[in-house]
Amino acid sequence: MPITQRTSHTTTVVHIDDVFTHRNRKDFSSAVKTFKESTSKHLIVNLRDATYVDSAAVGLLALTSQQLTADERMLSLVGPQGTVKTILEMANLDRMIPVFPTEEAATEARAA
Repeated sequence: MPITQRTSHTTTVVHIDDVFTHRNRKDFSSAVKTFKESTSKHLIVNLRDATYVDSAAVGLLALTSQQLTADERMLSLVGPQGTVKTILEMANLDRMIPVFPTEEAATEARAA
């Protein structure tokens, strides 16, 4: 499965494996909905194993960021590499959503 989710204390991690595109946006939206229904305050999207994101995924990440900010919750991206990192930077998403090298770094930075 390209999108998996796990929760630990006040953080939920959504892991994207392979591609994040229009085709699997519903899986991501479902994971975000589950997060919103929980008491977690921090959503981490781990892109370490993602190989490609399309414009639908970029838009969905931006929308999720805006929604979580309005709810006084946090969104972080972890580990984008190669093409994924380039696409996120070209869309200036790295200016909207903090990007960290590891889940641990994201958790520590957002806890402070």
